[in-house]
Amino acid sequence: MTPPPTRPTPPLLDVRGLSVDFPAPDGRTVHAVRDVSFTLRRGETLAVVGESGSGKSTTALALTRMLPGTGRITAGSVRLDGTELTTAGERELRAVRGARIGMVFQDPMTSLNPVLSVRAQLDDVLRAHGGGNRAARRARAEELLGLVGIPDPRRRLDDHPHQFSGGQRQRVLIAMALANEPDVLLADEPTTALDATVQKQILSLVTRLNEESGTALVLITHNMGVVARTCERVLVMYGGSVVEDGPTDRVLTRPRHPYTGGLLAAVPRLSAPSGTRLTGIPGAPPDLSLPLVGCAFAPRCAFADTECGVAVPVLEAGPEGGHLVACRHPDEVSGVSGDVPRKRDGLAVLARREAELDVELEADLPQGVGAPLLAATGLRKEFRGRGRSGRRQPVVAVDDVSLRLDAGETLGVVGESGSGKSTLARMLAHAHPADAGTITLRGGNVTRPSRAGLRALRREVQLVFQDPYASLNPRMTVGDIIGEPLLVHGLQPERTARRARVAELLELVGLDAAAADRLPRAFSGGQRQRVGIARALAPEPSVLICDEPVSALDVSVQAQIVNLLSDLQRDLGLALLFIAHDLAVVRQVSHRVAVMHQGRIVETGPADEVCERPQDPYTQALLAAVPDPVPAAAQRVPAA
Repeated sequence: MTPPPTRPTPPLLDVRGLSVDFPAPDGRTVHAVRDVSFTLRRGETLAVVGESGSGKSTTALALTRMLPGTGRITAGSVRLDGTELTTAGERELRAVRGARIGMVFQDPMTSLNPVLSVRAQLDDVLRAHGGGNRAARRARAEELLGLVGIPDPRRRLDDHPHQFSGGQRQRVLIAMALANEPDVLLADEPTTALDATVQKQILSLVTRLNEESGTALVLITHNMGVVARTCERVLVMYGGSVVEDGPTDRVLTRPRHPYTGGLLAAVPRLSAPSGTRLTGIPGAPPDLSLPLVGCAFAPRCAFADTECGVAVPVLEAGPEGGHLVACRHPDEVSGVSGDVPRKRDGLAVLARREAELDVELEADLPQGVGAPLLAATGLRKEFRGRGRSGRRQPVVAVDDVSLRLDAGETLGVVGESGSGKSTLARMLAHAHPADAGTITLRGGNVTRPSRAGLRALRREVQLVFQDPYASLNPRMTVGDIIGEPLLVHGLQPERTARRARVAELLELVGLDAAAADRLPRAFSGGQRQRVGIARALAPEPSVLICDEPVSALDVSVQAQIVNLLSDLQRDLGLALLFIAHDLAVVRQVSHRVAVMHQGRIVETGPADEVCERPQDPYTQALLAAVPDPVPAAAQRVPAA
């Protein structure tokens, strides 16, 4: 007797035709998500990739109806185990959020309550979904902090969010999302603020839950190495729509959409030597308030023809099946390997120019002779914390650090979260005074400057901060933000001259001079970071300290910002201290690299030498943890 055919397992999460709109203040409607469909089965891992503004995070928030402000679902269906969530009541949704669907948000500082201890916040999550009695919840909270790699979890439970580093705060968020072992974990850039070793620990934890508990994972990320290492399928979004959907190995090695190929070409490679320029995608993302006419990517595509500009492509399967693409030229795209799609007539010129820039960068390498521009000797910084007993306990953030930075040189600083990188940056910029050691600028001792000396020092040494959202005053126009240092340092007191200088700075960082009258909220993340760089350049500094300037940016915008910094250094003779946890970016942008561990520099040397022949075991561990964006070379993370 022939057995009956087995029915396919119904999906755990079934999304069909999801569309989300946001009314804009000027009366227009922003179509943030357009007709998105996908399924997710138990134990499946799905990556969602794309540039800022492509609709990734909005799609994730719409799944549990957590859209901000006036956002609303205008069409489509979201079913969890057959239960429709788009029409569910608030009580039903509360039972789903945090219990059946966990969410890890991108910005840990705004997602954690600053006035509550970590213990209290974990306890709230556990108590809301029946996490047992008080003793059981306390034990579970300590267990969760240990699972996500927080050292000494019992003591750290009583600390508040501001007492953790950025990477540690992200780990706390992940612990909260995993507290009730959800069926689905929506992780929105969960490893953006984490260094490679901690990133590997977190991915191991998520993989273990996925394999042992059947937790399905939706991972929103711009890190293609994480995608290759963690996920089985990839969903590529552009302009609010899905443009490619398929198995990870096919999408990352044989992309069929030109946008996917552009994203992959923009990924920095650890194997690329120092001075290699990153490859960005020309043009800008579409205006989502305009009607969709033709392919949204056509204005930036090397393969677009007349038909692409008038006909909206349909997401459909190719000859291999299971690999969907919305493009009229998928076969042409899949024949392009490792190069960003560009307009054909400009290809030779751009390639020639990039080769010339590589030669210029190599020729401009500082020789390291004579007095350094900026130097530090024996720097030490200690902070006072409070333990469970209430007694103050010293935390040594920077311990006996010495370094030099020459004019026109880039020194990359890498290390785990909490290794002292950001504290060192703030000490050099005199945001934190040094407890011991000396700092010299152009040979003069500036360790403890006078008030006038501090003003002069801060004109010469400027900071570019990690978060382009939090570092700009939301109530000031971009012109006032960039012009403020000119006023503070008395460089352009006359308004007309100041506006002219602001226009020059905007054009210098690749923005239109007309942007001066707009508020920061009118810009994308990458554009805001350009504004931050323009503000830092306003007083004409000699040293630019960049503290994780590209960690929150997608790969295409990251390439633009990294290339911009390299061009500015070449044109203006800047010295750069470049702090990052992405070793591939650090190698390509830096002449030398310093590796920090537990407040100390454990290894320093030429970037290529440190990355190819590391001597310290800690440096070797950092390099070994870097995920490879090519699936054939990257293994799935083993369960911890």
